[in-house]
Amino acid sequence: MDQKILKYLVRVCVISMLSAIAFVLMLLEFPVAPIPAAAHLKMDLSDIPALFGAIVYGPVAGVVIELIKNALELLIKGFGTQMGFGNLMNFIVGCAFIVPFSLVYHSFKKKDKETKGIAIGSVVGFFSIVIIGLGANYVIAPLFFKHFLGVVIDGASLWAAVGTATIINAVKGVMLSIVSVPIIKGIVSRLKIKI
Repeated sequence: MDQKILKYLVRVCVISMLSAIAFVLMLLEFPVAPIPAAAHLKMDLSDIPALFGAIVYGPVAGVVIELIKNALELLIKGFGTQMGFGNLMNFIVGCAFIVPFSLVYHSFKKKDKETKGIAIGSVVGFFSIVIIGLGANYVIAPLFFKHFLGVVIDGASLWAAVGTATIINAVKGVMLSIVSVPIIKGIVSRLKIKI
């Protein structure tokens, strides 16, 4: 078998496995906000396999893993009461961290400055997840809730929802930044075979 085809098949298999792992981790979500009005906001560890995929194969692989993970959850759980809003926001916020982190990490890795790439990638990813998450929640949430649920959120209630989601996104950004170090130093750099 041609090496190019074999390499492609291995990549597809690894991305598929990481997507499946991300999906299972997404099902193990846990509530983070003790506030009854924010009980729908949950945290999960499903972005870690996407981060791993982006570190190994680049940002497109991370985005594909995020997309497959959210599509699988929609297929299994259905649209539910949020009509897919949680999945849309999970995809946007996950990509908001993974893409910039991966781009920065890979640009520094080429210069043999891996540790610096992890540090700067984490900072850029953190600010990206917070800013993009805030913007997406502020713009998309009111439209989504108005058109799909018939609920108008604006003013103080909108800012309360956006603020709570932003805090959770910041926690997620910190968590992904911390987890990126053992992923890169402990797993990826020790792989004998380039996958």
